[in-house]
Amino acid sequence: MTFKTTNVRALNSLLFIKDANSRDFPFIDGNQTVWARPSFIAVSCLPDCDGPTTVTMAAKHEKARKPANLVFDDYLDTPSQKLIVETVTGDAVLQFDTAAQNMRLRIWTNGRRDTDAVFIEIC
Repeated sequence: MTFKTTNVRALNSLLFIKDANSRDFPFIDGNQTVWARPSFIAVSCLPDCDGPTTVTMAAKHEKARKPANLVFDDYLDTPSQKLIVETVTGDAVLQFDTAAQNMRLRIWTNGRRDTDAVFIEIC
């Protein structure tokens, strides 16, 4: 996998990182920066009115610049064998096809709830 980067204006300051078929939304209480279910992760980001959030997806071995704060390090179920990043309106931002039905993800941000950078590492 070659790392992928895009800029997105995220409505409601949220991005979803999930199995392509998952609708198992986590309960978002607004008190954290990441909320997770077995096949669905929600991560806070920069409000759309404040500008774009840079979203990067990379394999562990790839040399790509990461933000400073690790905010998530766990496994995500991917029974469809497709990982996607999408907005709350369902627009796909990035996607990755995988042979695994369960994969370890590590997510970095700049540490603020309104982060302008989300880095997803596929381990």
